[in-house]
Amino acid sequence: MEGNHNQQLRIKELEELLEQAERKSDILTNLLKEANAEFNQALENVSISEANFRAIFESAPEAIYIFDAETHQILDCNPYTIKWLGYTRQELLSLKVENILDPDSLGVQENIQRAINHGSVHVQERCFCKKSGVLVEAEVTGTIVEIQGRKCFLALVRDITERKTIEELSRYKELFENVSDPVIISHSQGGLLEINDVACDRFGYTRWQLLNMSFKDIACSDQTDILEEVGQKIRSGEMVQFELEIRTQAGATIPFEFHSRIINYQRKPAVLSVARDLSTRKKMEETLIRGERLTAVGELSSGVAHNFNNILQIIIGASEAAKVKLGSGEIRKCKDAIESIIDASKRGVDIVKRIKDFTQFKTDAIVEARIFDLGELIEEAVELTRPLWKNPAAVRKYRLIHNSATRCLVKGNPSELYEVLVNIIKNGLEAMPQGGELTINSEIKNKEVLTLISDTGIGISEKNIQRIFEPFYTTKGTKSSGLGLSSSYGIITKHQGDILVQSALNKGTTFTIILPLAASIDLKKGKCLSKDKAIAKGRIKFLIIDDEISILKMMEMWFEDSEVEIYTANTAEKGLQTILGRWFDVILCDYGIDDMNGLEVGKAYKDYCNTTGISKAPFMLYTGFDTALGPKVLETSGVDRVVKKPIHAEELLYIIHEVIASKETAVG
Repeated sequence: MEGNHNQQLRIKELEELLEQAERKSDILTNLLKEANAEFNQALENVSISEANFRAIFESAPEAIYIFDAETHQILDCNPYTIKWLGYTRQELLSLKVENILDPDSLGVQENIQRAINHGSVHVQERCFCKKSGVLVEAEVTGTIVEIQGRKCFLALVRDITERKTIEELSRYKELFENVSDPVIISHSQGGLLEINDVACDRFGYTRWQLLNMSFKDIACSDQTDILEEVGQKIRSGEMVQFELEIRTQAGATIPFEFHSRIINYQRKPAVLSVARDLSTRKKMEETLIRGERLTAVGELSSGVAHNFNNILQIIIGASEAAKVKLGSGEIRKCKDAIESIIDASKRGVDIVKRIKDFTQFKTDAIVEARIFDLGELIEEAVELTRPLWKNPAAVRKYRLIHNSATRCLVKGNPSELYEVLVNIIKNGLEAMPQGGELTINSEIKNKEVLTLISDTGIGISEKNIQRIFEPFYTTKGTKSSGLGLSSSYGIITKHQGDILVQSALNKGTTFTIILPLAASIDLKKGKCLSKDKAIAKGRIKFLIIDDEISILKMMEMWFEDSEVEIYTANTAEKGLQTILGRWFDVILCDYGIDDMNGLEVGKAYKDYCNTTGISKAPFMLYTGFDTALGPKVLETSGVDRVVKKPIHAEELLYIIHEVIASKETAVG
């Protein structure tokens, strides 16, 4: 019985276990059904999300690309990226991210690591390089994503080139309108496209007028060559600095310094020019150059005094000798002494002219050019600077050697070239503070006259030698204005020549002046007709008006036995009365007469001739002043020619014949 009872208990336990198992099975079945439903829903959601991402990825109006965070290989990109950069999809997938960035881009790896550490990177500006090579500005936002177990960088890129251009134009416009100098934008052929208010104000035109003009319209007529040369340089891509004279609407001429370069304006190439008024600087340069020349003359004053003392000694000695020989009847020796006086006087005239020309400001044109022997001019420069290199009181010892080939003929202004020689000799001596040797050699080579001036001084460094001809550049501190060599360079260039320099530190410096060789002496300048060779149809009636009685007496004595019948007047009033009373072939009037100046006398004579209808005789102005009289002033005053004091009587006789011949030619 007990066995059946145990068996029944066991069966009952098994039934209970089976019932429990069935209940668990039902629970598991239900759980599986629920899990399967959730999985299917999740799978559906994932598919929808991927489709949505792909849709956004493919249609986004901004560039999106994905690259491997380790190798930087581009793995995927959207159509906008392809269109934006100009590559095909296959080309982009063969590149690394560095290949589409500006080669100068930095910090790519640092940005990737920052994204790995923080999950993303904030907006950064990057410059991308299109397939065409064009660079574009963009903003980049990035995040780390995992694709098939690989860490990748997903970049979202927005083109900001246009926005940047608007920002730059805004900043540029502010600068354009507030700068204190004229600013001009022009096209490559010179037409004005945009100007600021300062340009309108300085040039004197309205904005509308200027925008209908070109550089040729506002530049002085003689500036065409400058514009053409500068235009070629700018079109080749150079940034150019040049000087240009602008004529304002009022007719004034203003020198400007321009800085010009190519820019993009309204998506087309254009030229940006900034101009700076040089009027004040030019006036300052002129003042400094004059001061430099005056300083040089002051430093050489002892040389001038030395030369004049020698000349005065010759004149005094020869005058005394002539007086003695005249008393003893030795006419030949008396004549020799008088000729010595004349020669010494000529030397004095030349020295005064050199000093006057040396201290005057020179223009760009060669005034009174003539042919002369450069070797003789060097001798004069050496003589003038003698106190600087041969001073018995000085401790330092100089040796100066001068050798010149014969007939080193050049054409130009002797006074200007004289200034160059004195400047370089002076510089050479200053470069030898402890003494040394200065050598001057001239030779003719390949139809050029080469003058080498060498010193054994401290030399010039390579850095400084590149700038020694620049205005205001000096290594001498405040004791020099830095204009000596600059002025010399300008003078030599104006004479169609060149000036070169070679130097070695502590060994010395050599300046080489190169000038074109002239063919022969210019006989026209300084040519005189002697009294014996002067030709005239009859006696020449010549009136001279001067308040210096001694000059009148000297002229009367010299012309007394010539073909010239001379009349004199010691006041302007007497001169006019004489003119109105008879006919003269030539009239010479001093400029600085007390009662009327020479211009007023000439004007009164011209008006008299116009009123009476008589023919006007050649009227010459006689002056020792340095005042430059313009052609219009001379024409208004009836002056036909200006004669500089002092002048030799034979040269005056030649001029008298010349003006008479010129009048006869004009009448004929």
